[in-house]
Amino acid sequence: MHELLIREVQLRRGGMPTVECDAGGGMTRGLPPVAPSPGSGPHQARVPVLREREAPLNRVRAWLASPPLGTGQLFLLEGTVGAGKTEFLREVTEYAQSVEVIPLNVVCSPEERDLPFGALSQLFDNPALPAELRGRVSPVMRGLMRSARAESMHEAVERNRADIWYDLFLPVIELAATTPVVVCVDDIDHMDAASQQCLMYLVRRLSSVPLVMVFTELAGPSGAHRPFHAELLRQSSVTSVRLTPLSPESVRTLITLRLGVGAARELGDNFITYSGGNPLLLDALIHGERLGGDARHQDYGRALLNCLHRSEAHILRVARAMAVHGDDASPDDLAALIDADPGTVERALRTMTEAGLLWAGRFRHTLAARAVLDDVPAADREQLHHRSARLLYNKGATAAAARHLAEAGRVQEPWALRVLLEVSSEALLHGEVQRALRYLNSAQRSCTNDRDRWEIRARLAQAEWQLNPSASLRHLLALTEAVRNDQLGPYDTMLLVRQLLWMHRTQEAADILSLLRKRAARLPSAGIVPPAGPPNQPAELHAMEVWLACTYPPLAGRVQSGSAPTDPEGAPTTRGRTFWLQSIGVLSGGLVRRRGDETQEWASHVLGQLDLNHNTPWAEEATLLALMSLVYGGRLSEAANRCRSLDERHNGQLSPMWQGVLDAAEAEIRLRRGDLREAVKRGTSALEQVSVQGWGTAVGLPLGTLILAHTRMGELDEATELVTRSVPDEMFQSRYGLHYLYARGHYYLAMNRTRAALGDFLSCGELMGKWGLDLPGIVPWRTSAAEAWLLQGNRDQAKRLVKDQLTSPGPEDTVSRALALRLMAVFSSLGQRPRLLGEAADLLEADGCAYELARTLSDLGRAYHALGKRRRARVIVRRAWRVAHLCQAEPLCRELLPDASGDAGLAEDEGRTAVVSSLTNSERRIASMAVMGYTNREIAEKLFITPSTVEQHLTRVYRKLAVKNRKSLPGYLRGEPG
Repeated sequence: MHELLIREVQLRRGGMPTVECDAGGGMTRGLPPVAPSPGSGPHQARVPVLREREAPLNRVRAWLASPPLGTGQLFLLEGTVGAGKTEFLREVTEYAQSVEVIPLNVVCSPEERDLPFGALSQLFDNPALPAELRGRVSPVMRGLMRSARAESMHEAVERNRADIWYDLFLPVIELAATTPVVVCVDDIDHMDAASQQCLMYLVRRLSSVPLVMVFTELAGPSGAHRPFHAELLRQSSVTSVRLTPLSPESVRTLITLRLGVGAARELGDNFITYSGGNPLLLDALIHGERLGGDARHQDYGRALLNCLHRSEAHILRVARAMAVHGDDASPDDLAALIDADPGTVERALRTMTEAGLLWAGRFRHTLAARAVLDDVPAADREQLHHRSARLLYNKGATAAAARHLAEAGRVQEPWALRVLLEVSSEALLHGEVQRALRYLNSAQRSCTNDRDRWEIRARLAQAEWQLNPSASLRHLLALTEAVRNDQLGPYDTMLLVRQLLWMHRTQEAADILSLLRKRAARLPSAGIVPPAGPPNQPAELHAMEVWLACTYPPLAGRVQSGSAPTDPEGAPTTRGRTFWLQSIGVLSGGLVRRRGDETQEWASHVLGQLDLNHNTPWAEEATLLALMSLVYGGRLSEAANRCRSLDERHNGQLSPMWQGVLDAAEAEIRLRRGDLREAVKRGTSALEQVSVQGWGTAVGLPLGTLILAHTRMGELDEATELVTRSVPDEMFQSRYGLHYLYARGHYYLAMNRTRAALGDFLSCGELMGKWGLDLPGIVPWRTSAAEAWLLQGNRDQAKRLVKDQLTSPGPEDTVSRALALRLMAVFSSLGQRPRLLGEAADLLEADGCAYELARTLSDLGRAYHALGKRRRARVIVRRAWRVAHLCQAEPLCRELLPDASGDAGLAEDEGRTAVVSSLTNSERRIASMAVMGYTNREIAEKLFITPSTVEQHLTRVYRKLAVKNRKSLPGYLRGEPG
């Protein structure tokens, strides 16, 4: 019986020490004593938890208390591992001592199974025996053990049979005739053969020998061949007793005794499930609950391993195979894993189930498999994973096979490499980067072919890129050698060029581009052709050349002119590499060739096709380019809606690279719409997802957004910190560098460094002109340079730049036109200024550019003030202040209303309260959603009304607030509840 049961009985009796048994069988003090039941004497107390265990113990006690004259008895106690057999013997020994019976104890172990007469020597070398008797038997035992070294155990016993009986057993029998003796032997299944043979002589004569014997044995499966066990059961003086797991009632009672009634209610069901009634496991759970923390897991795991290591060897092997392969393994699977027959496996499973270690063929606790797995030696674990992988592969379960291959060390079988590459590609497609890296690293260890090794290296670079582009650089640089040796496919080579340029390794990228162009020139298509050309590789290279002309112009080759595809309906239906490369080519070509409407149509199509749950190379670049194409074209509302839609459509968490790209794009959108605080938030997130070093040459986009947003908010210390950060020189040879130069120029303006600011703006213009990218939608450098010229007093240069902006060819850009009109008002007569500024304000309001609208309204208010229309001027200035305040552009707010923190602010609050109170709840709700950028259809879907109802409510709102359209709605309605 397990020690925890006995100790509870001892506590109830009140006559035994206060002790507690831990999971490993050790004794620790600490339980409070429990008062004995009234009227109970020593060894007579009964508690409900022991009813199922105390019957066999009472039978032994009865023999010890009043042994029958002239006869003996052997109790054979069988039980599963952890069932409490050893503690049963301990209780027998303690009881024997209390009634003056001599206990002779023997503990057998697997390590001494081959030691001749090892168990017998323990029996007779026992301090409980009289010294005179020990002196008589000691020489006999030494002689037996010496003789066994030179001959077999069986022969040694047969040759010395008389000495064994008359010189060993007869003195003990004579002692038992006057003083009762009990022989306790633990784990007879580990006893050496010589001792078994000797003890059988004694057992056969128990009918005439006044001796009590108690043997414990590990219960084996029915039908198992155990000769010693069978021989014992044939004897009439042998009584067999089997210990079974504790009942649920006993488990709950024991929890109550040890942890209290509340714990029994809370933990009872789980402890019954996890322990299976196994006392050793139950004790571990209780002990772990007392200690708390990680001890809960550790105690249970140690107890389980204790049970397995005390079981037969094949049971431990089966348990290890289950832990490695998983709970879904059939007996045939497990047999194949450990090279055993299915019958042996089934017997092991039954034994573990009977012991409470398994339930329905599975471990009872998730911690169990982990503990067993950690206990498997590394070499054995790798071998089991290898065999599991082969087994699953033969069944067609490639994903499951890959999980085992990743843990199997080096596997050189060809099928293994194919499985790892296939499953890693699937993992990358779904954005499961860590899983893909695990499979690819395993594939790299197992690869023996150079071309395969380079393919794996390319995929490793692609996977690590999603986590940290800087970390993938070592792979990228190694892959340049593969390109030179023609060991990398053209698609992977083009992706390598993009990544090298991002990581500002311009020279390596240029060398690879040169090789690509030379190889393309040798193809029948005779050079780089537009996408309509027949061969796929040159068409893809053409798309890349156009992308270079748009993003890294100094490296672009000669891009043939021609009609780019203008109809997105003609795009490939599958979102594979062809679609994304073609999309990149079309979007880049639209910017280079200034085909605004076509570019924006393609951008909308690309973003509509994007599925963030299925990641493919180039999709990330195509997404960023599509969003920026909408931004450059002035379609800020659509770009914002697309970002919101992408955020709603993806499942789970995006990789750092993907999240950083989307944050950077949305930050730029928010900046241009005047939502400066949100622009800072998104830009900061972009740099948190991917470091400045990881952004490489593209860092100009998020960094420029942050610099300009902080500058416009008056947070010059934060802007200064960003400006002083180190950026790669190669950034200034990319489109991303234009964003940085433009933002830094405005920072210099805010710091009154007009010459430095002018230098940055003119640098933008020089680069954009040289690259053929002179689109004001990218950065309106002319109007910004004109402002710098005006601050320096050079009106002629400023006026020239403004006129150039107004007359420049290309797609219609209402924002740049509005900025130019605002500055043209400076050079116009006082009477013309309101018209020019009013037109500029209407354009900016229509496009949702709140910050520039506030500046324009400010100028308009001053113009009316100069014309003597002061009342109208005050209305417009207050409106300008409201817009600037919504943008959180504090410098502009202070410029407009220096006392806004006092009476003006109070008046503003009063005016706002009056406006809001004039609207109904429905009108507030719809107006709030309209301010946040929702379309009428989107509002209708969310509120479960028709679009016409939305339009009617908005019309009433416009009338009450005296505005013309949704663009004119005041920003403070954004947060109004309805």
